[in-house]
Amino acid sequence: MVNASLISRLSQAVDQIENRLKQNPPWKVVEVRRGWKEDPDAAVDRHFAAHPEDRGANVVLFKFCDDEELAEESQDFDRPAEPSCEEPKARERC
Repeated sequence: MVNASLISRLSQAVDQIENRLKQNPPWKVVEVRRGWKEDPDAAVDRHFAAHPEDRGANVVLFKFCDDEELAEESQDFDRPAEPSCEEPKARERC
């Protein structure tokens, strides 16, 4: 049988957990594609312009690639986004 004391203690425990999560939110890690000779700040600015939801990241990791890959990526952003009607395919197991 549940009594008021147990409900009160559970409520206090939930409040403590919520307060800890507010004080220490999980870190946000972002991977930014960057050319070998590209300025790091320019790469980060370019990434945030394309992905504003990544602003405020705690950690930025650079993925280095050649200039051809970056050119292909910038061309992809210039095209209008087309809605995808297909559901993603499930990964095949090895």
